[in-house]
Amino acid sequence: MAGALIGEAFISASIQVICDRIASPEFIDLFRHKKLDQPLLMKLKRTLLTLNAVLDDAEEKQIEKPAVREWLDDLKHAVFDAEDLLGEINYEALRCKLEGEAETADKFTNKVWNFLPTSRNKFYQSMNVKIQELLRKLEDFVQLKGALGLTEVVGRKFSQRTPTTSLIHEPYVYGRNEVKENLSKVLFSDDASKDDVSVITIVGMGGVGKTTLARMLYNDDRVKEHFTFKAWACVSEDYDAIRATKTLLESVTSKPCNTTDLNLLQVELREQLRGKKFLFVLDDLWNEKYTDWNCLQTPFTSGARGSKVIVTTRNKNVASFMQNVPTQPLEPLSHEDCWSLLAKHAFGNVNCSAYPSLEEIGKKIARKCNGLPLAAQTLGGLLRSRLDSEVWNRVLNNSIWELPTEKSDILPALGLSYHYLPAKLKQCFIYCSIFPKDYEFKVEDIVFLWMAEGLIPQAENGDNMEEVAKEYFDELLSRSLFQTSGKSSFVMHDLINDLALFMSKGFCSRWEGRESHEVERVRHLSYAREEYDVSLKFEQLKEAKCLRTFLPTSLNPYNSYKNYYLSKKVVQDLLSSHRCLRALSLSSYRNVTQLPDSIKNLIHLRYLDLSGTAIERLPSVLCSLYYLQTLLLSNCSSLVELPADLRKLINLQKLMLGGCASLAKLPVDLWELISLRHLD
Repeated sequence: MAGALIGEAFISASIQVICDRIASPEFIDLFRHKKLDQPLLMKLKRTLLTLNAVLDDAEEKQIEKPAVREWLDDLKHAVFDAEDLLGEINYEALRCKLEGEAETADKFTNKVWNFLPTSRNKFYQSMNVKIQELLRKLEDFVQLKGALGLTEVVGRKFSQRTPTTSLIHEPYVYGRNEVKENLSKVLFSDDASKDDVSVITIVGMGGVGKTTLARMLYNDDRVKEHFTFKAWACVSEDYDAIRATKTLLESVTSKPCNTTDLNLLQVELREQLRGKKFLFVLDDLWNEKYTDWNCLQTPFTSGARGSKVIVTTRNKNVASFMQNVPTQPLEPLSHEDCWSLLAKHAFGNVNCSAYPSLEEIGKKIARKCNGLPLAAQTLGGLLRSRLDSEVWNRVLNNSIWELPTEKSDILPALGLSYHYLPAKLKQCFIYCSIFPKDYEFKVEDIVFLWMAEGLIPQAENGDNMEEVAKEYFDELLSRSLFQTSGKSSFVMHDLINDLALFMSKGFCSRWEGRESHEVERVRHLSYAREEYDVSLKFEQLKEAKCLRTFLPTSLNPYNSYKNYYLSKKVVQDLLSSHRCLRALSLSSYRNVTQLPDSIKNLIHLRYLDLSGTAIERLPSVLCSLYYLQTLLLSNCSSLVELPADLRKLINLQKLMLGGCASLAKLPVDLWELISLRHLD
């Protein structure tokens, strides 16, 4: 796999932000005063919408066409540049409004305005020139889309995934005996639920073995004696009630059915099942619409008491409205069971103990599978009959995503969890690639970062962005892309983390050592915080021209006892050179006692974390960062006062002051912070 697949999610989301910006009251006012060239902005909007129309097609074709992948990658960065440019224009309009300049401007006629030799007029003139340059660049993308054969598609194309079947591929399944025994008791009980038909749901992340477990139950020798009918339907992502019902009916009747009328199919299935005990498996169900499930299961109600439907899904939401017996969450295998499975595929009928050096390497490889049978099986297949320790060491030391795609179905298996996410969730998921493996995070930490990066739209139903962000988080959690870790923390499974990292290559960067990185086009950066972070560590950042996120991390982020120190030169360079920053954290650096006035350059800044620093005062220019949403000052024990003009931060939603022991009073007009929702 030479490079990451470029998702359309970030591009389409940014295009929507730009279009909304152009239609905003602030921009309409700028058009009215002739500060901005309205026809030029309208042309920019049309061009972006033209490109947006072919993004789905481009995302599919990039898999086979590197030229399309390159087109998407270049377009992504051009769109981000456009978003930053319009954000700069909007900031200037907001600044004028808040500082009273807009009212003064209304006293002049538009004709006089055009001849005023003010710095503001020069600013908008330069913006019009930049928009013109940007438009020319985007028009080149429009020309290229035709040459690349990109067209608008209606609806998403679904990947050609091999359908599952009821046949057992494995002569022996590892590590599932206890779970199988528990489910078997439910399966063969006529009183498993108060309903005649009981629905057993098996929930877990992709590759954990849900389908394999369902096959074990389906092919149990006792099934033929206990149930009159049994049928297996692979539902998959492309939900089709007609196809699923037809599959079940043909299995029950053992003859083909030619009708495509859902009503006729359901009537016939209902009559076939009447008074009979049946077992159905609906494998890989993704559809979250309760009404669709209600429709699909209507014929099942005619079956005899004790009938069962087994549903496998990655989504807890699906399970919640289907099950009438307790859901069976499927946990990863133990390292020992993973090794047994890998060894079975790698050695076949040969005893692995005959190769002790390979056994030692193999057990380390099995640990990297993190309990996913699919990973163990795929890696075992890759190593099959290759009894060479050099080959095994190469696999051990390589990322699983570097496996040749024609020899590995890990990317499709886990990638499906990403591929069919709504665009709004894709961008949030990809952003989480900046968090290291085993990094524990809290909901509130993630949602305010998502908000700062512009990943959360304003809800049409009136909900605020924070509530929308929490809904997104819950959706990713329900799809097993996040996992609970303790009472209030969450973590990403290592292979899911690999997936996010793979999908974000060249866009998000995670520094965990002293290795070199390609950073010229990186937008989001995290790095492992060390006790002494010297300027040499960040030397490469000189090449990063469009950085939006600067985030230090540690595997114990809530441990406030350790002291860290950051070179002052790093702070100075960040504030003077990286003007596109939206999220900046200097948390836990005990030598940060003040911020230079150059922080006023960060006009796009929405998230500032100074918690755990020795900051004493915030510069008054901080109050000109009108986009700022989150200001974290927890445990700043040396902080003695807040800026007097804090009320100017009209978008500030979260202000955390817990543990600021030296802070004697708050600004008297703090109540004027109209967006503030969290004050601690």
